[in-house]
Amino acid sequence: MHLNCWRELEKFGILREAPVDHVFSKFIDKDLCKQDILGMMEQHGLIAKFSVATDENQDEQRYFVPTQLRSSPSELYDIKPCECDPCPLILHFLDGFVPHGLFPQLMSKFIHWGSGNGLKKTPQLFNNGTCLFIGKPITFTLILICKKRFIKIVLKTRNPSSSKPPSINASNKMAIEVRKFIERTLNDFSRDFSWLSNLRYELSVVCTHCQQRESDLHKKTSCDQDDCLHLLQVWRGKELICSKNLSYETDPAPGWEKWFESPHSQVNTISLLS
Repeated sequence: MHLNCWRELEKFGILREAPVDHVFSKFIDKDLCKQDILGMMEQHGLIAKFSVATDENQDEQRYFVPTQLRSSPSELYDIKPCECDPCPLILHFLDGFVPHGLFPQLMSKFIHWGSGNGLKKTPQLFNNGTCLFIGKPITFTLILICKKRFIKIVLKTRNPSSSKPPSINASNKMAIEVRKFIERTLNDFSRDFSWLSNLRYELSVVCTHCQQRESDLHKKTSCDQDDCLHLLQVWRGKELICSKNLSYETDPAPGWEKWFESPHSQVNTISLLS
């Protein structure tokens, strides 16, 4: 049983309650409280608690341990947002790399946050990637992929062709909630963890004009290599312009404003040159 649990931990990041009880049974006589220790680990982002309904209509307690994951998130790379969704958001870390240990911490915080946003379906976790199913009822797929110098966030409407797809307003609202949660969480990391006290990052999007140009150069349909991406910094109230696109006729990243503005908000026409 323990070997199967270890394999499940490495492949899916799932730690079931039975092996947890087995480990803590050794400390019963040493005045150590299991829930206190687990609570401390959860508070510091080492684990994320998740309840799953069993066949007996009872909740089974599981813990996700992102740092133990070994499987690749390759299947997440090809998932694209729908037309009604915002374009992927990029957390671009200015020191040239995602700080060590930050992404597993962020995954744990997202699982905890998602439990208050309709996260009932078991999330899919990978090494450097995760897929969460959020919304009430489940209407969105939230994907996080960690690369060398940035973290990519994709918010995708589930079943957009169904008879009752989520409204544009719902997609917009969820995007804003996700973005605010990310900013709040990174601010907490910078305050609570000494090794992240000088955390420097920008909210950015990929310039599709330059991405297509690189794709043509490399004879690929889509080039997403870190060094090939032209990232444009974004924030509320700015018009997005790629200085390398001299025609200025196309939006370099359609849907980026949905991370910041409601559909009825007016956007100032101030150029952002990158």
